[in-house]
Amino acid sequence: MFMKKKLLVSIICFITIITLVFAGCTRLEQKPTVFMWEVMAKEGTGKLYLLGSIHVGKSDLYPLNQVINDAYESSDVLAVEIDLTTALQNANLSELMEKMMYTDGTTLKDHISPELYEKTSAVMEKYGIIPLIYDKMKPFALSSTILDFQVQEWGYSNEYGIDMYFLTRAHEEGKKIVEIESMEFQYDMLSGFSDEIQELMLKSSLEDETMGKEEMDKLFSIWAAGDVAALEALYATEDDNLAEEELVFYAEYSKAMFDDRNIHMAQKAEEYLAEGHTTFYVVGAAHMIGDTGIVKLLKDKGYKVRQK
Repeated sequence: MFMKKKLLVSIICFITIITLVFAGCTRLEQKPTVFMWEVMAKEGTGKLYLLGSIHVGKSDLYPLNQVINDAYESSDVLAVEIDLTTALQNANLSELMEKMMYTDGTTLKDHISPELYEKTSAVMEKYGIIPLIYDKMKPFALSSTILDFQVQEWGYSNEYGIDMYFLTRAHEEGKKIVEIESMEFQYDMLSGFSDEIQELMLKSSLEDETMGKEEMDKLFSIWAAGDVAALEALYATEDDNLAEEELVFYAEYSKAMFDDRNIHMAQKAEEYLAEGHTTFYVVGAAHMIGDTGIVKLLKDKGYKVRQK
């Protein structure tokens, strides 16, 4: 199950951009009910609502918990990883598309093992994608494409993703939207992974689909309960089938995909707090948890952070 748990939370955000291109509780001890934290500025009136997102969903996910809706409605600004609703309007769209493809004369066969190529071909043809197309695609793009098809088969859609829900509302209501990252950054990161890491990403997307659906369903149950400890436990599960070399590649992937980005995300959170506004800050749930997560980083810097 290499990276399956983290992929189900993290890479789904890239699935979206690629496929666009691609009452009764006491006040004494109130149990957190949502996957969201309130952060207060050290000085001034700045406030942040940190919402851990899942980038796909189902229609029955809505309406969201009123605590979340109230936080959004009281906010001046919506901050997201990237604005998925305007992705197709990106001035550098053709350049971004090229980052998904091999342009040096090589093809997929030159970058992955024969066994993995055979498995990939069977899956891509199952979904009606011909070799002329997938042979030119890099493994990270194929991984996202395959996971997107699988997620749809499991009954989920990026149309009902939490990011997309609030982005659509913000555009309709004229609420200010800011991007924490950019499409260019995300594509550069993914396309910059070594062949070995991209091959492991592709292998992950081709694993047991039944297990993948079970993990996705479990993820939504955990998110709906606001159960941080359960999500951290889900992430902590190791795959005993990984070779020692693969563990090294996974550590490199995890550092770039989570740890390094979390530092940047926490820095942006501090900037928004300093501006004195109330910001509704939405990024993948995986970025909130653990010793390197945004919540811990902000607490370590002396901010008052409270789960809602």
